[in-house]
Amino acid sequence: MATSTLPKDLGDLLLVEVSPGWTKQKGVLLAGTKYLLGQVLAKVEGKYQVLDPAGAAAAKKAVAVLGEDVDATEGDQPGVLIARGAVVDPNELVWPAGLPDTQKATALGELEALGIVARAAL
Repeated sequence: MATSTLPKDLGDLLLVEVSPGWTKQKGVLLAGTKYLLGQVLAKVEGKYQVLDPAGAAAAKKAVAVLGEDVDATEGDQPGVLIARGAVVDPNELVWPAGLPDTQKATALGELEALGIVARAAL
């Protein structure tokens, strides 16, 4: 019998949202990257980009989680963000490769300060 794997969607990531019109918002994603559902994001000069707490750029503080896949390789693109008041599955979060657990913990604390709580089970 053939099996199929469904692609991940917002329901896999977002376990609880306080209010659909308040929890999610649109934002502009910086060009040059294929962003994945669950990507932990920073905001620099009004645009969201991949969190980089150890990098030289200003993208050091977690401020949102991406609610959909977005291909911004050719230019800035709009995307749906989880910006506040939510419970997300930590297993669905996308982190930069090689990010140490201590920096993940710091980023999770920054998200929690915005009301975005990572919890594996409700």
